[in-house]
Formats: sequence, C-alpha cells, structure tokens
Amino acid sequence: MPLRIAPTHLVFLILGSITAIYLNWSAISASTKLYNLIVVVPVGIALLVLATLILGKSLLRPHDPEGLERTPLHETLGDVVLLACFGVFCVALTKVGFDLATFFFVWIGVHLSGEKRLWAPPLYAAVFTALLVESFGSLFPFPMPLAVLS
Repeated sequence: MPLRIAPTHLVFLILGSITAIYLNWSAISASTKLYNLIVVVPVGIALLVLATLILGKSLLRPHDPEGLERTPLHETLGDVVLLACFGVFCVALTKVGFDLATFFFVWIGVHLSGEKRLWAPPLYAAVFTALLVESFGSLFPFPMPLAVLS
C-alpha cells in the first residue's frame, strides 16, 4: 500500500494521541472534581479528535507520490526554532512572568509564520496576551506570576 501520510507525521500523530490518552487517564484518575478537569480533559479530547481527522483526511485522499516530497530545510529549521522557543516559553513562565513570556512567544511565532509587517506581530501578541491573561485569571483561582499585567 503506498504511503499517503509522511512517516514523521504519522509518528507525531501517534505520540500526540498516546500523550493525550495518558494525560486524560491521569487527570481523571487523580480527581474527578470539575475544577481539575475543566481544561485537561477537553484539550485531550480535542487533540484526539484532531489527530483522527488529520489521519482520516490523509488516508482518504488519492495517492499522490509527488505530495510526500521532502520538506525544504528552511521550513524544517523554522519548525525547530519555534519548538525551541516553546521550550524557552515554558521555562520563562515562572522566571519572567506569564504575561511577558506569552507576549514574546506569540510575537516570535507570528514573525516565524511569515508576517512581514513590523507592527503586526507586537500588536497581535499584545492583544492575545491581554485576552489570555484576563480569561485565565477569571477561570483559575490560583495566582499566575505576572510582570506587567497585574
């Protein structure tokens, strides 16, 4: 059977699905209280649905040997840089604050996604960060370390 999905994408979907299943199982077995499950389980279910939809779409499309050609190096490098930025973001959450870490991560992500206008990435990052901090602050009762938006 000819491949209709890149092996690396298939491995990523499988690992993501296994992680989502484990996190859901762990969250539910730890406590079934609503405030413990309000984010973890819906996100895990959404990940499983997305993985299923992506796999289903890949398997249902007609076979195109040209469609599985190699990804250019600059696109792969951009993905690796964004993944490294996410790792820095996770560490920076408690070091510089949730708001600043989110702002800079979104700014860099929008820039890496190809936005050419100089004013768009910081504006989008500022609006996104303000909405995220405000919504998370109203959803969760625990204090997040903030540097600017207190």
